Amino acid sequence: MSAFTVLHPYLRQQLRAKHLFHAYIFSGSEAAEQAKALSAALECLKPREDGEACGSCHSCRNITLNVHPDVRWLEPQGAQHKVEAIRELVANAGLSRMAGAFKVYILNQAENITLEGANTLLKLLEEPVPNTVLILIAEQPDQLLPTIISRCQQFSFGAERAAAAPDAALTEAAFSFLSVLPQLPLYQVLQRARDYEKDRPGQSAFLFAMLECLHERAKGKNSLDWSRSAALAAADMLEESIDQLNRGMNQKLLMDVTYLHLRQICMQ
Repeated sequence: MSAFTVLHPYLRQQLRAKHLFHAYIFSGSEAAEQAKALSAALECLKPREDGEACGSCHSCRNITLNVHPDVRWLEPQGAQHKVEAIRELVANAGLSRMAGAFKVYILNQAENITLEGANTLLKLLEEPVPNTVLILIAEQPDQLLPTIISRCQQFSFGAERAAAAPDAALTEAAFSFLSVLPQLPLYQVLQRARDYEKDRPGQSAFLFAMLECLHERAKGKNSLDWSRSAALAAADMLEESIDQLNRGMNQKLLMDVTYLHLRQICMQ
């Protein structure tokens, strides 16, 4: 039994697809546990087949004890994260890793960052360092600067979340859409692209569900009637679209292009 909580399904998908984002905002009652679980999964020396941390290797034990040299947990100094601490974080991110495969920085109560500290943090968000992941834990993420929010992928966790049912339904919807996509007229494809027009997290979740279906088809594990080469090409395209979506690109334009490109690939 792992010492860490079970990762959110979409975080597991990102690990399996090797498509992690450089910055996240976690909120909700399970945010801290998810941050620690993701850190462990990134640094684990003997990860399980599903990508989750083993919980028992040297690296996992160090994360449990909060002594891993490449995983830093930052609490506010007094009431706020002060600019000096953020400058140190940004400077440290540019240094070589000491033991792990990634450098992970977790800012607890991230909404309590000073304005000067937030602007300093933007430098790291605008110029990400390879193999470096920043996790902002915020009870009120809307209090973060919009420029920070637009450069992070957001997750809200809570005990009320039913882990399997919504994800299974979303995966089924994605599979059904991909199955009929070659027969859909263009106006219906564009209509589907607008389904989440005012819900960026919902759009991202559906893109991830389609990405998972395409990965499963490429591995021969579902009955999607696409060629393997088309599934791989579409998966690559969706990964790029998800990245652009979470970097704040115009959602309407991006989704129109993504869905039309998706249809073009499946018809080749």
